[in-house]
Amino acid sequence: MVRLLVGVWRLEQIRDRMSDGRVEDHPDLGSDVDGLLVYTESGYVSVQFMRRGRKPWKREDEPTDAERARCARGYGAYAGRFTVDAKAGIVRHEVQTALIPNRVGVTLTRAFSIEGDRLTLLPPPFRRNGIEVRRSLVWRRVG
Repeated sequence: MVRLLVGVWRLEQIRDRMSDGRVEDHPDLGSDVDGLLVYTESGYVSVQFMRRGRKPWKREDEPTDAERARCARGYGAYAGRFTVDAKAGIVRHEVQTALIPNRVGVTLTRAFSIEGDRLTLLPPPFRRNGIEVRRSLVWRRVG
């Protein structure tokens, strides 16, 4: 089962399904997302995703604090090791480096399914403004 995940995947969409029935795009990334998810044979995972069309910095070598914050709001990334529980349909990402400092040293658990060249990852439900949210990330295999 691990071999099914190995390779490069490109992000197609992130959707949040609310317990009240609404479906929304990721609040920071919107509907026009891009990203790469890489699983290696040696057990490493690396993921980066972003909102397309982010405004460039005026000076790449001297961004303002506001420019940095704005860009970080539309970006996510982490990397580390991964393990798969094929029977449960679960992949665990053991985070070693991350844009969000709180994630370093944390294991992120994702239910997964593969249909053809599409991989869907489902993090555990969480709450936003008192409403349960079920997020899905859909990736398409590259190459």
